[in-house]
Amino acid sequence: MKKLLFIIICAAAFIFCGGGGINRSYAADASSLPQKYAQAVTTTAYFFSQKDLSTSLFAVPYTYYVRVVRDDGQWYYVQYAEDEGIYRALYGYVLKSDFETVDEPPAVTYLFKSLTITFSAGDENSSLPALGEIEMEAAFYGTYYSGATAYSYVLCGDSFGYIAGANDDYPLNPLPSDEEETTEEEPDGGGNAVVTAVVIVALAAGAIILIYLSTKKKKSE
Repeated sequence: MKKLLFIIICAAAFIFCGGGGINRSYAADASSLPQKYAQAVTTTAYFFSQKDLSTSLFAVPYTYYVRVVRDDGQWYYVQYAEDEGIYRALYGYVLKSDFETVDEPPAVTYLFKSLTITFSAGDENSSLPALGEIEMEAAFYGTYYSGATAYSYVLCGDSFGYIAGANDDYPLNPLPSDEEETTEEEPDGGGNAVVTAVVIVALAAGAIILIYLSTKKKKSE
């Protein structure tokens, strides 16, 4: 009987003292998952080719995401877009202050927006018949402002470059709210504490019952 009581008390101590270690280990494994995304929470969340503010290429479309490849101090080294359709993946840097990381992969990560660019090969001063206008499809990556003038950074064929206009009329993703984050975090922590407390109370109650029965048996003898 004493041996059984000792086992129950040890089990309760293990759950109470070791549970935190198990949770920390799980948290460490979760934080090391390779797929991490960050959402552009400002309209000036620029994508840079280097860790230098003078190398900005375009503003990542507001409410859309980058995939975080590496944490570099105040910067993230990230991927924007994928090698799919008219798009090609770009790798570069963003400032952490313009982004907010998310726990789950987003439903819509990158903006897909197609633009039509018209080229003209004709010479107005020539009497020869012109080839006419040529239309090509371009992938929109984001807007770039030079003073008050807006440009769009695009990929047309195999070439990246700028065209006139902001082209920022695209649907937005929902932004995270502080209330939603609080609601999601509280049940996890509270639930673990409740389960641990219930198990400890149950084990303690069992130990008390065993002690009572053992004492009663001795008295009857």
